[in-house]
Amino acid sequence: MRMRVKAALAMASTAAALFTHAPAAGATPATAAPAAPAAPAAGPATAALGVLDVNRGKTRCFSYSYGDDGTTSVTVYFHNRCKHSRGIKIRVAQAKDACIWVRGGDYDKKKFKGPHPTVQSIREVSHCG
Repeated sequence: MRMRVKAALAMASTAAALFTHAPAAGATPATAAPAAPAAPAAGPATAALGVLDVNRGKTRCFSYSYGDDGTTSVTVYFHNRCKHSRGIKIRVAQAKDACIWVRGGDYDKKKFKGPHPTVQSIREVSHCG
């Protein structure tokens, strides 16, 4: 199955490359300028697309992730991998801290808003309150 998906993606990217380098519909072959080969740019292109660095981590019962380049907000995604309920305490600079009680096997997210919020710590706790 993976080979089929990879082959389909390879064919789609080849077709897209041919489509982007094809001459305009109204241009004749004599007047069309040759297309320059496109060089892949990793640095500025990924920043322009909004690709963020993702921080991932685990505690005894939780796995979590968050992006570290938020200017007005940061969202922390978490999943309780244990069968019993546990609390997760999230400390964020420039925003109000949160303690969330999560049932066993559940997952959720919490969005923190503020001027350039940064996650300081994520801990697993036995009770919130």
